[in-house]
Amino acid sequence: MKFIVALSLFLALVNADCYMMNPRGSNDRLNEANTDRNNANRMFDSQNNAKGGFCYGPAMGYYEGSLLTIEWTAQHGCGINAKLVCNIVLQYMCSNSDAAPVDLLRDGSTTNTITNNAQGATAETNGQLTYGMHEPYSFYQACSTRQRNKGLWINDRNLGGNTAQFTRQNNNANRFAYECPEERDYFPYWAPVPWVDIAVLVPTLDYCPFYQAESFNVKSKFICTTGGVQAAPNNQADCAQAGLDWTEVPAHGVPAPDCVIAPLSRDNHLGNGGAGGHNNFYNWTLPFAKDLPCIANDNCNCALRIRYNISTGDLGANGNRPDSGFIDWNMNGAASPITQDPTLEASGANFTLAVDTSQFGRTFEDRSYMFHIRPRPSGVTGSNRIFNLNVRGKRGNIVQTYPATEYDFMPDVFEGRVGDYIHFQWTGCDTNPAGNAGEGTDGTDRSNMVQVMNLESSVPATAEWLKSNTPLFDTPELRLHFAMIGQTGCLTMEELLAKNNNNAGAVEQDKQNCMKLNAGTPYFDGGLIRMNSTGTFYYMNTRNNNFSNRGQKGSIAIVPLLPSWALALVLVGAGAFVLAGGVAGLMMYAKSHPHSGIAETFSKM
Repeated sequence: MKFIVALSLFLALVNADCYMMNPRGSNDRLNEANTDRNNANRMFDSQNNAKGGFCYGPAMGYYEGSLLTIEWTAQHGCGINAKLVCNIVLQYMCSNSDAAPVDLLRDGSTTNTITNNAQGATAETNGQLTYGMHEPYSFYQACSTRQRNKGLWINDRNLGGNTAQFTRQNNNANRFAYECPEERDYFPYWAPVPWVDIAVLVPTLDYCPFYQAESFNVKSKFICTTGGVQAAPNNQADCAQAGLDWTEVPAHGVPAPDCVIAPLSRDNHLGNGGAGGHNNFYNWTLPFAKDLPCIANDNCNCALRIRYNISTGDLGANGNRPDSGFIDWNMNGAASPITQDPTLEASGANFTLAVDTSQFGRTFEDRSYMFHIRPRPSGVTGSNRIFNLNVRGKRGNIVQTYPATEYDFMPDVFEGRVGDYIHFQWTGCDTNPAGNAGEGTDGTDRSNMVQVMNLESSVPATAEWLKSNTPLFDTPELRLHFAMIGQTGCLTMEELLAKNNNNAGAVEQDKQNCMKLNAGTPYFDGGLIRMNSTGTFYYMNTRNNNFSNRGQKGSIAIVPLLPSWALALVLVGAGAFVLAGGVAGLMMYAKSHPHSGIAETFSKM
């Protein structure tokens, strides 16, 4: 039977990669202090390089309806790029934090893959659930029962089975926690999914109506069931023939995903590719409680997912179109336009091409660690704008951190209005690889925020300067909070030297050295701060600014709620309104007093 085909028609001639930079993408890592991750099958099938990903840090908490910048790198390019066809899909999913273990989204405490049974979902170690899990156990059980879509293009690949576990990219049904391989490789999927679609980034807006209409956000899906449980048939005819129930599953009931042109990035490059020398990004407005009930109870465990998909025109003129003409089962086997490592003639000579038919059309993926979406605090209404300001990057020099980056604030350039709120928070870890370059205790991420006079400056602004200039934070107590990030138990330099026998290296590593932020924790929540003053404010991190790790700085520009020209229009409009009101009043008086002088004046006009 022929079904929808959309994502998995995408090319990768070599190992391509996609890494989420903000929020911090795991690339299947957890807390291993290695250069490479321990287990590529821990949570999902990233198909990325084992060196990628950030180590686990305490969970972030974002406010409902706030704006979060999602940032990523993609190795083989995207956007309106003549060399390729690329789509990017952004999604999130949540569970209640008090959900049953078989449904509870969590990071887990081991790098081992969760076992394929209910006992795996409930296993505990030292009072904590052992295994990381995003998709619920029932999702993978349905996947391993449901027949695969045999209308798909699988080229010349021999699949090892007939369930949705087997795909062209995963023909042996290797398991990655409870991710369903067929759902991973194709979008929009034809069965219910726990993921909510945020945005689809496309090479042409012609694709948008299809993606938005077929999204499970807005369109219900059907599955074949027996006794309310997924059965094998994947279409209505086979389901009816088997005497089973063709059951409608309601959509998520939230708006269709945003659909925009994918930002341009060049191929064979992991780094800044977007406008203004920044990584590619998408600004996501997080859901409100009306669309996500767990927010109201402040018990949302959530994760973010990015899928990056690339292809070429070799699949035919319409082979990459999701809505019509796409390549399907009719082009399998000998009819396929792509063959494994073909030898072809060109310019009078023969050449053997490096073509892997399992990768010619390919999907890559990264996911965040667990985070929370929380209700807004009292006094902050739904109409107030909230922006998230975080830290990206990891400990190490440019070679050690690759394919991630060194530290920076995210966003590092912010523009807002008086009355806007900024939620300052960041997380890091204590298990970066030993020996990675950086200041303070080895292996640790720490960031603070102090105001500087300008971006060229690498020393904090003095108290005297702050007295004669507008400070970013209104009170000395708040400025100290952001500088010291809540450290306690601090020693003076004299005490540190005495404790460590004047060994400067030991002082650098000492956990009570608050001057290096060593007494801080990986997670810092500066709180929700209202921007009350106009101006451009510059700031830096005092720890990560040596020659190897320098430039962790940022700027915040705050303008009036209305610019001067808008204020002028308001004043003119207000004046005109008052004048019109006065004229209307005089006209009413003249009408009720026809022999008055005012009436006589109006009669002459």
